[in-house]
Amino acid sequence: MMKYIKIFTLCALLAFTATSCLDKFPEYAVDEREAITNIDQADEAIIGIYSSFLSGSLYSGHLTLLPDLQTDLVYAINGYSNKYGDIWRWNILPTNPEIESVYASLYTVIGNCNFFLDNAENLEKTLTSDSELEYLERLRGEALFARALAYSELIKLFCVDYKSDEEAKKELGVVITDKYYGKPDLTRKTLYESYQFVLKDLELAAKYLDIDEEEDLEDELFNVAGYFNE
Repeated sequence: MMKYIKIFTLCALLAFTATSCLDKFPEYAVDEREAITNIDQADEAIIGIYSSFLSGSLYSGHLTLLPDLQTDLVYAINGYSNKYGDIWRWNILPTNPEIESVYASLYTVIGNCNFFLDNAENLEKTLTSDSELEYLERLRGEALFARALAYSELIKLFCVDYKSDEEAKKELGVVITDKYYGKPDLTRKTLYESYQFVLKDLELAAKYLDIDEEEDLEDELFNVAGYFNE
């Protein structure tokens, strides 16, 4: 009997030890709420947002390639491996892995933007330098522009065409999440509301980036594009 008691006690001790290990924070990890505590970390977070656009599912991959296949800009030849065959034959299914990857990658960009914008609010309260506050505003503008770009791609790919305000208020748009923390609302907004959200982000981006004239906008877009070419 004592033998079984000892075995039971040992098993319980091992289970407790294993559970307590799960509560430990990884040695080299950074708590998400401490990830952006100064202007340099904010700058790195913006670079991370641009890096997420380099996903093979977006502009350097499926987001560019799949529409080419659908519009017959790419043709199948004898002996091809049937890669992207479903897309070429317009056998479009929600479970298609390439389509899923585009959808997921765009929301990854949005999540990164929301993470930055939420933490930027806390960072702003700690900054005392005017130059740092101005630079943070610029970074906010870039994050808002990136989020608007990702949402516009989602709307273009997964929603019907925008014909009028009246019809758009009856059509489904996309799921809009503008916060990283808290429980998100996962219901799809209307097409009208989705476009209004994008326009609002663009207006705020122009404000933070201090863009007033069309030439200024072209210069700013050129500077943003430079992240992709470096």
